[in-house]
Amino acid sequence: MAELPEYVDVAVPVGLRKTFAYAVPPAMRGRVAPGMRVLVPFGRKPLTGYVVGFPGRDAVAGFRLKAVEDLLDQTPAITPELVRTALWVAEYYFAPPGEVFRALFPAGSETSGGRMTSLTPKASTLLLGGLRPSGLRRQEDALLDVLAAEGPLPVPELVKKAGVRGGESWLEPLEAAGWIRLETYRDSPKVKAKERLGIRRLGVGAPGTGAASAAPDGPPDAVAKLPAAQMRLYAALASVAGAVPLQEILDAAGCARAAADALARKGLVEIAPLRVERFPADLDAVGRAGRDVTLTRYQRELIERVTAIIRRDGEGGGGQAARFLVHGVTGSGKTEVYLHLIAEALRLGGTAIFLVPEIGLTPLLSRQVVSRFPGLVALMHSGMSAGERFDQWTRIRDGESKVVVGTRSAVFAPLRDLRLVIIDEEQDGSYKQDETPCYHAREVAWRRLQEARRGGVLVTGSATPAVESYFQASRDGSCFHIPERVEARPMPEVRVVSMVEEFQRSGKNAVLSQPLQDELRSCMERGEQAIVLLNRRGFARTILCRSCGHVYLCPDCSISMTYHREAGRLVCHYCGKEAPSPSRCGECGGAYIHYAGAGTEQLEALLRELLPQARVARLDRDTTQRRGVLRSTLLAFSKREIDLLVGTQMLAKGHDFPAVTLVGVVSADAGLNFPDFRAAEKTFQLLTQVAGRAGRGASPGRVILQSWHPEHYALRFACSQDYAGFFRKEIEFRKLMGYPPYQNLTQILVSDPDESKALRGAGEIADALKQCFARMPERGRLRLLGPAAAPMEKLRGQYRVQILLKGVPGASPGALLEECFAALEKRRGSTRVHRVHIDVDPLSLL
Repeated sequence: MAELPEYVDVAVPVGLRKTFAYAVPPAMRGRVAPGMRVLVPFGRKPLTGYVVGFPGRDAVAGFRLKAVEDLLDQTPAITPELVRTALWVAEYYFAPPGEVFRALFPAGSETSGGRMTSLTPKASTLLLGGLRPSGLRRQEDALLDVLAAEGPLPVPELVKKAGVRGGESWLEPLEAAGWIRLETYRDSPKVKAKERLGIRRLGVGAPGTGAASAAPDGPPDAVAKLPAAQMRLYAALASVAGAVPLQEILDAAGCARAAADALARKGLVEIAPLRVERFPADLDAVGRAGRDVTLTRYQRELIERVTAIIRRDGEGGGGQAARFLVHGVTGSGKTEVYLHLIAEALRLGGTAIFLVPEIGLTPLLSRQVVSRFPGLVALMHSGMSAGERFDQWTRIRDGESKVVVGTRSAVFAPLRDLRLVIIDEEQDGSYKQDETPCYHAREVAWRRLQEARRGGVLVTGSATPAVESYFQASRDGSCFHIPERVEARPMPEVRVVSMVEEFQRSGKNAVLSQPLQDELRSCMERGEQAIVLLNRRGFARTILCRSCGHVYLCPDCSISMTYHREAGRLVCHYCGKEAPSPSRCGECGGAYIHYAGAGTEQLEALLRELLPQARVARLDRDTTQRRGVLRSTLLAFSKREIDLLVGTQMLAKGHDFPAVTLVGVVSADAGLNFPDFRAAEKTFQLLTQVAGRAGRGASPGRVILQSWHPEHYALRFACSQDYAGFFRKEIEFRKLMGYPPYQNLTQILVSDPDESKALRGAGEIADALKQCFARMPERGRLRLLGPAAAPMEKLRGQYRVQILLKGVPGASPGALLEECFAALEKRRGSTRVHRVHIDVDPLSLL
């Protein structure tokens, strides 16, 4: 018989890049396994930890280990391959394992605790008698006095009320002397299963199961003698299978709670807690399941090629994971391809994940997926309530949902037998997390399928793939092209309007060019729909004084504040700081305040004035703060209850509105001004994607791009919808400058409220890295740039200094970073900065 493990490795979310070994109590041995949550003591309180493996005896020899306090799962909550994937994420992205594993579980589901302090009977008797223990210090007396006056208290509250510095260090001596008791307590999770009372007729199934039992209904004589109210309730229960919410059936039968209690006493019904599942509104889908779709030749070929691999793996052939990039023009029917592939994965008994970049894409897309696979779909995105996310995650873990539709974090959904991962609009930056752990969902999905070791397919798709994705797929032959729209619909006609010429013609700096105004009027007169995009919210992006030139900057960020007219406030879009809108200059007192640069709020006002009969709505972060607004607005637009939709980039990707025949883009070249090597790529992608919203129905589409730099290659290729031409131009620039995909990047961002400390801290890290370079055999494969001030030099009150590491593809900086920071921790006199943020493969260097 194999020896049961006596020790476990546990990832604890405390911000440290290591796991911790704990002893397994004899009663738990054989029951604990990787993928389970456990309650472990850490410092002076218990925390939720995540079991990741079993260390050998030699690894823990000589250490006195604390023991696991409790098992929070009876079986592993996540699969072994997901455990291995999470450990890879921690290693590759240089992230604390505990933070990675916490991201795999619903927010708020973790358990923690603390220590409760109370007086012992001996101390209570003494203090109530007006006496005081002898030999105590002033701090110890203060702690006892608070306990005598207040009663038992949690340690932090006791220390705060006693006003004792380092108060926790005084508690152990008091406990050792027998004056106080310290007891560990456990907090309930903030989010857990929701329950309400349910009722069932005995013999109809247990509460919450819906299963029928073999027990007969109540005795005929007992039923016949029931009073009228009880008879109505009993008869109402006969029409339902299993348990139902108690209050609902009472209301339906017109009975009071006393009738149910009386039936329970007679043994005719059972009243017990019933789990209530919180369903997101997006799961309420209707229709479209049975519609016939005629596939194009390109769609059929792609489906046949990918399903052959899914079948090979699903029918026992095994094999390695495979990946494909679907490069299809906008409106080419990629979503229909995805749905066919999901159906094949389900037919073979597998499961699938469908990732989308924006919450805004889930309402309409989820309706399609739910209609195609009713009862099998779960959603995962931040627009849901904490309770909804918990229940959806639980359905996935328990195997009730086979298809998961969601944003970035859904890549960690606890599905078993994962056969297919689809990533729509794979180029989108939202797939990369900005905060630790800074993972990219595309790379995590690929690693997860590889760790499953039973095949599986990753399908990424876009009309404008990331340069790195297209480069790799073209080299290994995994790129599949769909060059035409469904039903041979034409691509929209795109026109670039030079705002330089518009200014020369009209003599004023207009937000809307004359050609765009004319097209909008014609579109509305034809009864069609239009989208106008401006990727900047607010009313005006900058406020300045025309008397002295003063610009209103955020005091905590190196950026100007944006004017929001509806709120009458100046707002920083980076830190959220607000200030009242000025009527006079705060520097010189001048009254000539100028509002420069338009935002979506101003654009909406101009369009309402231009088109007074049109039904106009705006979608940006300001209008969608209230839950449900985004979903309801998109659904209203799809039902043609809105004529003109104004908004930011959330309108650009993935939406399918057949009645939209016109798209206008204001300030199409705004993104080119950012100091980012991806600026041209992001601009091309945004313009191509938003242009693709036009002409997806029976009527052809038109697109107007307004620009001050119409000659830029990003706009020229977007105008002709020529991705291949753009890629050839962009890849030359990347190769010349040594940017991805030719070299990988790692950003080390040092921040501190003190600028000099940030500079010193970054300098010390750079020096340590250079010393590590000298000792590592691959030192020639990495280059260090910096330290230098970040392009966004100050953000949220922190001065930011960055270091860049450049290395050839495949050269992970993990070992170098580990050695560097280990050396810095041992070095005396190192500068302690507020934060060091490490981003492997960053998408933005701002």
